[in-house]
Amino acid sequence: MTGKELVAKYQNIWDEFKNSEVNEPTSSNQDKLLDRGFVFEFDEELKDVDILFVGINPSYANGKPETLFYRKDDVKGLSYFKPFNKIIEELEENKNYGKKVTWSHLDMLVFRETQQSYIESELLKTEKGVEFVYKQLMVSKKILEYLNPKIMVVSNTSARSFLGRDKFVKDKKEYGFWMNYDFEFDYELGTDKIIKAEKLKPYTFFTSMLSGQRALDKGSRQRLIWHINKVLTEIE
Repeated sequence: MTGKELVAKYQNIWDEFKNSEVNEPTSSNQDKLLDRGFVFEFDEELKDVDILFVGINPSYANGKPETLFYRKDDVKGLSYFKPFNKIIEELEENKNYGKKVTWSHLDMLVFRETQQSYIESELLKTEKGVEFVYKQLMVSKKILEYLNPKIMVVSNTSARSFLGRDKFVKDKKEYGFWMNYDFEFDYELGTDKIIKAEKLKPYTFFTSMLSGQRALDKGSRQRLIWHINKVLTEIE
């Protein structure tokens, strides 16, 4: 799998929905959603990474259409990525841990929109919107299995749902399956783990946001880093 191949997959989705109700302005910006282009990270040189940080979608503010993929080295100085870098630095430089880790980042969706509430309040209210989201998730699933992380840090409730963590059946109807992974809580290591998946079985930390007003407090962040180190140590 290459970045160019992924661009082609996403472009097919954009072409399919370009003339649909999905391609409309949002409350945060008058530019049509798909006309803004799409952006995603893919560190194609990495496989079997130690840690994968999972978010939801890139923001949009500059009014410049973009269609591109990038690697983490291209954006390591941007503010959004600083919490990831700090966690990795702590794991590698703290004498109590001393881990040398590989890592990457994945947004579940690639359209550019600053207000994440738009996904729940608008996109998932229509059949076309649901289809648009689902097709992007199927590409993200391929990236996720390509990177094959040992640990995932999921800092967004919608990303948690898209992974399938909250799926359920009611009155013989299935809800919230999306990527359809099965999880169970590992009581020895104290966190969730994907099970029954042929290609993917990472331990998974579902956390609060790592940056912004609702970010983890310092104590919670310290415990998260300690816990990540513990899991990495146990599974080595």
